[in-house]
Amino acid sequence: MDVYGERGFLMRRKVASVSVLAVLASLAVSAPARAADEFRTITREGVVLQYHRVAKAVTPVKGSGPTRSDFDGDGVDDIAANGDPSYFDPSRHPTGAVVVRYSSAPHVDYFSGVLSPDGGCSCFGMALVAGDFNGDGYDDLAIGDSDEVDPRNKTHAGGVWVIPGSRTGLVVDSAQHFNQSTPGVPGEAEEHDRFGSALAAGDINGDGRDDLAIGAYGESIGKIAEAGAVTVLYGGVGGLKVTGAQQLHQNQAAVPGAAERRDHFGWTLAIGKVNNNKYADLVIAAPHENDGQSWTGSGMVTLMWGSAGGVKLSGATSVTGAAVKKAMGHRDTIAWYLGEALAIGDVNGDGLGEVIAGAPSAQTPHIYGGLIAVFTGRTGGLSGSAVKIITQRTAGVPGSPEAGDRFGATLAVGDVTGDGRADVLVGAPGEAIGTKAEAGMITLLKGSSSGLTGSGAQGFDQDHPVVPGGAERGDKFGASVALLNLNGTGPLDAVVASTGEEVSGDQAGYPSGTLSRFHGASGGLVPQSGSWSGLSLRTDRVWPQRYGLRIAGPQSGGPLF
Repeated sequence: MDVYGERGFLMRRKVASVSVLAVLASLAVSAPARAADEFRTITREGVVLQYHRVAKAVTPVKGSGPTRSDFDGDGVDDIAANGDPSYFDPSRHPTGAVVVRYSSAPHVDYFSGVLSPDGGCSCFGMALVAGDFNGDGYDDLAIGDSDEVDPRNKTHAGGVWVIPGSRTGLVVDSAQHFNQSTPGVPGEAEEHDRFGSALAAGDINGDGRDDLAIGAYGESIGKIAEAGAVTVLYGGVGGLKVTGAQQLHQNQAAVPGAAERRDHFGWTLAIGKVNNNKYADLVIAAPHENDGQSWTGSGMVTLMWGSAGGVKLSGATSVTGAAVKKAMGHRDTIAWYLGEALAIGDVNGDGLGEVIAGAPSAQTPHIYGGLIAVFTGRTGGLSGSAVKIITQRTAGVPGSPEAGDRFGATLAVGDVTGDGRADVLVGAPGEAIGTKAEAGMITLLKGSSSGLTGSGAQGFDQDHPVVPGGAERGDKFGASVALLNLNGTGPLDAVVASTGEEVSGDQAGYPSGTLSRFHGASGGLVPQSGSWSGLSLRTDRVWPQRYGLRIAGPQSGGPLF
């Protein structure tokens, strides 16, 4: 249990650096706010965004090193995460709660959609990414709501909100909204398209502004239901624009495969540099490709190159779960649903980015043991013969493969050790700790000159002596992970969610969820005492529960745990 309760982020040891102290103080959350400083709604294209801002005392900070979600531009990443919307004011019918905690801006921001009168899911914020879409030096926040109702035809087709950053944090009055009825956006809003179910940010056309890829895994292609599609919107001075927008699906000649029922192309996405030119590349997963058609694996991952004109309509490559069977090392290891998680990073430091694909449903040898496939960065694209498979049977990897571990369910990639090579943080939210089912575990796999390796790997669960809380049944530690700059210096640090964590003050069965921190260091991750919970972010209008279902970073999507 979280022994800190509503006090949230309580530090138990001194930190030498004054700047680090300032950062940690700025992340502190005191007792839940009981009165809102500001509440209003923003309407775009007939869709309503609920906005709630609560003042918070902070000491402004200044950091250095790479950042990934720095909405207020101080060199330290801010934390945007979502949860289930348990509201004290039920008349507002929220559809998810996205909470933004700043390192310098003196407030906490809350965003939510509005539930349709005919019902729907709490899907607001189930895809959440940060990127600088207007090139002003401040990261912007993109929020997907895959069940958003299109006011034009009343379909639950999905939509995306984009809120720009500034010196004072996110500027809700400048928010943009996109759905498939937005003029210039390809496609047509249809029931359960799931537009906005996955998002990824990165500079595909090399103009210095991030672009946004939007997954719609439920999109019908002709009469082929749930084949899936991806829309790419490009950045501009005024933010994302519809000019030059592209839609990609498997019935196009440029895209490998063919549109088939329930392929779910666009289920997950990632943008990053795979080759060494100035353009970021787009990776798209269809984890249900070939489902039920092969005994040797399922799912497909497709790589499409970036170019000055956007996603290049030639040279795409793809690999299926069955195609990596020879690389498994064990006959009883099978990659089911390859691509349920995706990320890109240069793990060997050769200037070419590896594509990391999670398959948490893989057989290793037990069903749902989970694995990750690391596709070597190559100018020729993806290949089933240029891949390394890592499971909990791999030498040096902590733990052992068991049914339901779901190793590879969540991924974050970045340089944690400061050696110039990307490391991979892997969540296994189904991992049993002793007899505690689904307590959860994370593993840090380190990059090296020979690629990602189990050598020196670190494993953490909540029974570790410094990690906050304790391992309990259903905590799902590792249900979401992110690598961000939390302390104002390099290398990158980690944020890890325990979405099933119940804290003092929760009703049994309704967990607030917690986020824990780890600092990056030359030896790997260093766990920090103290955590913050959904309960500590409660106001008189909202109580985020299962806090941390998603944490904003370069990509977001896939199944929830």
